[in-house]
Amino acid sequence: MLEHLILARHGETEWNIAGRAQGRADSPLTAAGIEQARALGRMLAARGVEHIVSSTLGRALHTAEVVAEIIGCEVSVDERFVERAFGELEGRIVAEALTENPEWAAVVRGHDPLAAAAGSESLHGVAQRALPALDAVRALPYRSVAVITHGHCLTALLGALRDGGDYASYRHGNCAYTPLTIAGGAYVVDRWNLDSQVLVEA
Repeated sequence: MLEHLILARHGETEWNIAGRAQGRADSPLTAAGIEQARALGRMLAARGVEHIVSSTLGRALHTAEVVAEIIGCEVSVDERFVERAFGELEGRIVAEALTENPEWAAVVRGHDPLAAAAGSESLHGVAQRALPALDAVRALPYRSVAVITHGHCLTALLGALRDGGDYASYRHGNCAYTPLTIAGGAYVVDRWNLDSQVLVEA
């Protein structure tokens, strides 16, 4: 029975460095991103993670594969953990796009879970598809599992699990993670955006 679930963001990508919106588009990990993934793998191994579930997007899956090699475990995928769709913003330099169209600010800054623009998902919509994926993880035959996903997907999930608050405060750095404890059938979240290079006791 699952006892511990860790949510983590993928490693740094070329588009992260360039300030481009990724969304459902993709970009390869940088050398630094691969090192971040290795640090995440060492931390997850120390915490006894037995299995990795990944978003189907390349940057998350590459991170998951690096992590799994260190742990010595298998990786499964679930497309419900993919990043928020950003529609017409995907691939664009975010700063430039916000100058042209200020309505995107409410979307990319993540304060409002209902904000959406042409072709994009709201954070509320992301949570609606990702929460059932968490329940599917609970059905796996492991005590400790890690999910490798994306920044806005993490923001949406934590906002839903913590029943609101300032969604922007749930943002994660590359390969930062959030440990969830399962108690009484519910997820308990009391800290997030932890540094994968620092082992924090469960």
